[in-house]
Amino acid sequence: MLTAAALLAMLWAPAADAPMPSTPPEPLVAVSIPAPGEATAGFWQVVIEQQLIIRVPAQRSSLNNFSAAPAPEMRVRQAPVEWKEKKAPKCVAMRNIMGMQATQRDSIDLITKQKQRFRAQLNRGCRALDFYAGFYMQGTKDGQLCEDRDEIHARTGAKCQIEKFRLMVPVARDDD
Repeated sequence: MLTAAALLAMLWAPAADAPMPSTPPEPLVAVSIPAPGEATAGFWQVVIEQQLIIRVPAQRSSLNNFSAAPAPEMRVRQAPVEWKEKKAPKCVAMRNIMGMQATQRDSIDLITKQKQRFRAQLNRGCRALDFYAGFYMQGTKDGQLCEDRDEIHARTGAKCQIEKFRLMVPVARDDD
C-alpha cells in the first residue's frame, strides 16, 4: 500500500528538468518598518520575560524505592531515625533545598544544605507519591518557598500548594 502511494506521488510530481516558474511566489506576510521620520515611529518596545525553574531531586524512601535492593554489604545497620515535629518558619530559602523524600501520604520532607529537614504538608487532595521523582518550583522575587503561597510541580504533572511547614528534629530512641 505504501509503495503504491509512493509511485503515484512520483507520477504526479513535476519532472526535474521542467522549467521553473519565472516569477517568485508571493510572500505570505508583508512586513514593513516605518521610516524614522514618519509620525507612527514614536518608539519601539521590547518585552523580556525571565522565568527561573528549580528542580529538586528525590531521595530514596520507603514510599518511592522502586528499584532493586542494593547488594548486601558487610556493615553495621543503623536503627531507623525517629522524628518529632516542631514549629517551623513560614518560608524556606529555595537556594538551601537540596533534596526531598516522600515519607507520608500527604506530605514530603525537604532536606536542606544545613542538614535540616522540613516537612511540607501538601494541600488537600495532593498525594506525596506523585512527587516520587522530585519536583520543580518556580523562582520567586524573594527566593523563598512559602506556605499558603507557593506551588510545587511534580514531574508527573501534578501541582500542589504547601499548606504548612514543620521542622523535623531527630529524637533519641529508647531501646528497652
